[in-house]
Amino acid sequence: MSKVLGNMGKAKKKPIVPRENSRISGDDLIDMKLHAAQEILAEVFGITVVDAEEMIKQRSKERMIWPERFQTDR
Repeated sequence: MSKVLGNMGKAKKKPIVPRENSRISGDDLIDMKLHAAQEILAEVFGITVVDAEEMIKQRSKERMIWPERFQTDR
């Protein structure tokens, strides 16, 4: 049992990427990761998933210095 618990703290170094034959697209994988992060935040802070989503949005707004893409009027 202690061996199992000892391995729980070790993070995997490999990123999660879909396999070639996987039915999960890149966008779906990102959505899954975001939802998992929201659930973790909700559990850790004792808030709802909706509150965790707002927390992530607010943090993202605070950190945005330069947009990833520019919009054109075409």
